[in-house]
Amino acid sequence: MKDRLYYLWRYFFWFVSRIFCFVYLRPKFNLKVVKTGVKIPKPPFIMVSNHATFFDPWLIGHLSKYPISIMMNEEGFKGSNFIKWYLKNVGAYPKKKGESDIKAMKYTIKTLKKGFPVLIFPEGQTTWDGETQPIFAGVESIIKGSKLPLVMMNISGNFISKPWWSENFRRGKVVITPKVLSKEEVAALSKPELRDTIINHIRHNDLHDETMLKTDFKGPAATMGINRFLWKCPACLSDDTITPTESTVDCSECGASWSMDTHFNFEPLNEKAVKIGNLHDWSLWHKAEVKKQISVATDDDVLTQNKGVDYCDVTDSGEYPVIKTGTLCLTKKELSFKPDDGTDEHAINIPVEEINDYVFQLKTIFECRHKGCVYKFRFADKSPMKWVFYFRYLNDYAKAEEQGFM
Repeated sequence: MKDRLYYLWRYFFWFVSRIFCFVYLRPKFNLKVVKTGVKIPKPPFIMVSNHATFFDPWLIGHLSKYPISIMMNEEGFKGSNFIKWYLKNVGAYPKKKGESDIKAMKYTIKTLKKGFPVLIFPEGQTTWDGETQPIFAGVESIIKGSKLPLVMMNISGNFISKPWWSENFRRGKVVITPKVLSKEEVAALSKPELRDTIINHIRHNDLHDETMLKTDFKGPAATMGINRFLWKCPACLSDDTITPTESTVDCSECGASWSMDTHFNFEPLNEKAVKIGNLHDWSLWHKAEVKKQISVATDDDVLTQNKGVDYCDVTDSGEYPVIKTGTLCLTKKELSFKPDDGTDEHAINIPVEEINDYVFQLKTIFECRHKGCVYKFRFADKSPMKWVFYFRYLNDYAKAEEQGFM
C-alpha cells in the first residue's frame, strides 16, 4: 500500500510540474521539438542530454508523461526548505558536481529497478562557453548494465537564452532533437560504441549552430557577470581586469573595450581592443594561454593568484559563512591560502597532486577536495572559472577534450 501511494504521488506531482512547463517554460524559451518520428518508451528507461541551464531538466523531462528521476548537482539541495521539498518530490537526487559519484550511481540503479526513468547529464555540469564538455566515462556502463532503452536529447539555444553567469534572459528559440535506442540496439553496441553514440548525438555548440545564429534572441546582451568566466585581457594580457558594464566588456588595465551582441560576438570599440571573435573563441584563447603558461613555468613559479578571496565554511544550508579572507595562490606544486590578518590560523598549503574534484559552484565559488575535506573559495567580482582551467590543464584535461570523454 505504501509503495502504491508513493507511485501515485510521484505521478500526480509530475503531472502538476508538466503543466507548469507547458504553460510557462515552453513559451518563455519558445521551445520547439524536432519531429523525428520516435516516441519516448514506457518506463523504465535512461535519458541523457547535453546541459547548459538550470532549466534543462524540466525543458527535457516534461516531454515524458512518466515521472522521471533527475540526477542533479548536490548544491541544488542546499537551498530553502521549499526547494528541498520540491526537488525530493519531483524525483531529483543529488550527485557531486564534476566528478564520479558511486553513491549516486547506486541510487540510479536502485531507481531504475523500481521502474522509474532516470535523467542524467553526462557532462556533470553546464557548458561554460556554449560547447558541450567532455562527458564522464562510466555512464555507458550503467546503460549497458541496465539493459533498458536509451533516450538521447540534443538541446540547442538554451545557452544563448540563459548562460550560467547571467541573471538576464533572452527569448529566441530552444530546439530539442530526440533520438531513441531500443534495449536491443543498446545491447548490440559495445561500451565504447555506445559512449561514442551518446557523444555524437548530444555534442553541440550554440555559438556555431547556424539555426541559432539565424535566430533573433531578444533581450539584454548578458555582459553583466561575464567576469565570472572571462579573466584575461586579449589586448594587454593582464589577469583579472575584465570589468563589464550593461553594454560593454572592458579591461580596467589597458582601457580596451568590446561590445557583445546576444549571440556572444565581440566587436572592438576602440583602438586598444583586439579582434577576439565570439565567446567560444575567447574561451579557446584562455585555454591556450593557460596551457602555454603551465608549459614554461617552473615548479615554484606562481601560475595565478587572487587577493580578497573568502575561504568559506561548508554547510548544508546553502549559506557559506566566511572563515577568513586572504590570498589564494597556485603553483604547479601547491595550492595555498594566506589570511589577510597575518596569522597562520586557517592558512592552507596543499600539494596539487593530492587535490581532486575541482569545480565552480553558485557562479562565485571555486571548490576542490583534498583527502575527504571540501574547500570552498568565494570570489566577489573575479573568475572562479580561472582556477578550474588551471587545475584541469595541470591534470591532462587536453586529452579528455580531444577524445570527448574523461
